[in-house]
Amino acid sequence: MITTTVHDDIRAFAAAVRSHLDDLPVDEVDDLLDGLEADLADQASEAGEDFTIPDAATYAAELRAAAGLPERDRKSPTGRPPIHRRLIGLRRTIETQIRRNPAAEWVINLMGSLRPLWWILRAVVLYLFIAPFFWSGYGWMSGTVAYLIGAVQFPGIVLMVGLLLLSVQWGRGRWAPSALLRGVRLSVTVVALLLTPFTLVSLASSLQSLVWDSSSHATSASPFTPGLSLDGQRVRNIYAYDAEGNPIPNVQLFDQDGNPLKTIGNETSGIPFDPYFYGGGGPVPVPFTAPGAVDAWNIYPLREIPAGDSSWDSVADVAKAKATAFPFMRVQPVPIGAISPSAGGAGLVQNGAPSPGADGLTPTPSSQPTEAVAP
Repeated sequence: MITTTVHDDIRAFAAAVRSHLDDLPVDEVDDLLDGLEADLADQASEAGEDFTIPDAATYAAELRAAAGLPERDRKSPTGRPPIHRRLIGLRRTIETQIRRNPAAEWVINLMGSLRPLWWILRAVVLYLFIAPFFWSGYGWMSGTVAYLIGAVQFPGIVLMVGLLLLSVQWGRGRWAPSALLRGVRLSVTVVALLLTPFTLVSLASSLQSLVWDSSSHATSASPFTPGLSLDGQRVRNIYAYDAEGNPIPNVQLFDQDGNPLKTIGNETSGIPFDPYFYGGGGPVPVPFTAPGAVDAWNIYPLREIPAGDSSWDSVADVAKAKATAFPFMRVQPVPIGAISPSAGGAGLVQNGAPSPGADGLTPTPSSQPTEAVAP
């Protein structure tokens, strides 16, 4: 059984050997020193008091020779180690002291195993920093979530995959063969580290806003669909036919209280297009317009912006609206003897005209508005 002191000496020896190999890529050093501490611990257990820690510099040179790697360049302009190597040595000294505590050592090992997650997070942070310079968001959305959704589109895919590949390769010690590129890698990593808290806060805020908007919309709309609907599906347009089965252009429709019968919801009145369909890839209805008149949504059939012509410029898109074709050139005429939609329901339709009721009078529709309604 080996003592705690021997364990500490083995850790210090491994850190010293690593310092003699710090001119090599990190992944190569990890491969060379993989299992070093465990092997030395086994040797110490077998040798007991006769176990001796070898010289770190000699051991590192032997590892280089066995792996076919060049010798370490010992040249230095001032005869002293560069500042970054001294910082690395200081960090490893501190790490060795921290590892004397088993709980702290467990935390350090855990954090080391999570390094690939940091490589991915670094790429995501850099993506969210760069993306706003190239596009403003995804569709009608904005914010951090919008840029993440944009990553599934072609430009976003290219940028995200490139950053992920670069970040992972840098994390593995690759793609930084020169001191200049290693300096760039360090600078980018520091910037990403500084931006990470702000990115996480922005992402959480954007997600919360998205969930809040979705729940608010669902609460306000449930259990009804905005505007006019049939079996829970939005009605986009309406086509009317007369008693003879002929299409009726520009028909005005009202409900039982004389209110205009519109396919859109009341909260969207006053806009030049139906927002429910706008941007959805299908035709988009627009209101009936006339010089000097208020836009009307109850005069059918409505003109529509053709599918695929939406460009997120409402003025230009509305100008593309076209008259729609009736679904049928002609429909089945109203059968003779059908009940007419008259007051009291007593009149019958005969040859397209209402017949006298039981009192001998021709009924008049009670639902026709008495006031002129501007289109």
